[in-house]
Amino acid sequence: MFLFKIGVRRRGWVSLILVSTLCSLGLLIVAPSIARGQISVDNGQADPGNRLSAGDSATRIAYERFLTSTETLYEEINESKLEHARASLNELEQQFRGLPLKQIATAEGILALAHNITELKRTASAMEPDQRKWKSAAASLRLAADAIVHSEKPLWHRYRKILRDDLVRLGDSLPRETAVAGLASRTSLLAFEQLKQHYDLIRTSAILQTEPWKVERSDSVIRYALRVYRAESPSAELLLGTIPPLQEALDGLFPEDDAASTALVPPVGMTPPSWGWSAMMGTFIVTILTWVGWRRYKVEEFTGRSQGRGSSRTIESEDAAQRWLKKWKK
Repeated sequence: MFLFKIGVRRRGWVSLILVSTLCSLGLLIVAPSIARGQISVDNGQADPGNRLSAGDSATRIAYERFLTSTETLYEEINESKLEHARASLNELEQQFRGLPLKQIATAEGILALAHNITELKRTASAMEPDQRKWKSAAASLRLAADAIVHSEKPLWHRYRKILRDDLVRLGDSLPRETAVAGLASRTSLLAFEQLKQHYDLIRTSAILQTEPWKVERSDSVIRYALRVYRAESPSAELLLGTIPPLQEALDGLFPEDDAASTALVPPVGMTPPSWGWSAMMGTFIVTILTWVGWRRYKVEEFTGRSQGRGSSRTIESEDAAQRWLKKWKK
């Protein structure tokens, strides 16, 4: 009867060890496949909704023609060819009405483009158009059209560094003593106005390629900072406090830097497989459980054979395994 119990225990532990080993091997085989499938899905979802399809030639031609018209308008305005610019603007408006707007992912993007053209028409209708406003609106529209046609590497992404430089200049112009209160310096106001002008240039493009809430956040931060800089006696602490939210909001408009992306650093001397830490740690845990199961089986087998000689060896063996596991958990 005693030998029968030992045989049953032996078969039970051997089965447990075999199952654990099979699970470990299955995890090693399945995890890379899952990882590869996840990567392919992520790559498929990374494509923005407003990217032009290479197969839809008619749509691409229409948007490329629209981009060419915005470039022509921009050049004519900068060369002060007002009559030519007005004619080009009318032609551009007709092209916009005929565009297949399904390529634009959000209603906010369509409204932003329409508002940009409306501002150009309002400026052009004046007897003496405001050159700064006209040039800025034409540049903004040109960047927006480029963002639709060249969505992978749009021109407006180059403004990331420009805006960061603006923030550095703005921060350098602010007082360092937080107890001081008074009007913001003219240098600070000019630095902020320059930052705002650059933001206005890319706003329409950002709406076309970024979640609308990020643009709304940037709008709110810009409005708040403008009130602070134009206040009668803002404290230096309040002025300095505008820099972090401005930096966070403006950086959020752009894709993450490759160098700034979060990376998981493995412990020294351990290089994880390409498909990640989760599968490796799962395999490690299953291996440890298998080892502990085998040790416990050996302990019970030894206990069955030496019941008359006490249980000090069993306690010692169990304590050794438990001590090793506790040390690993720490």
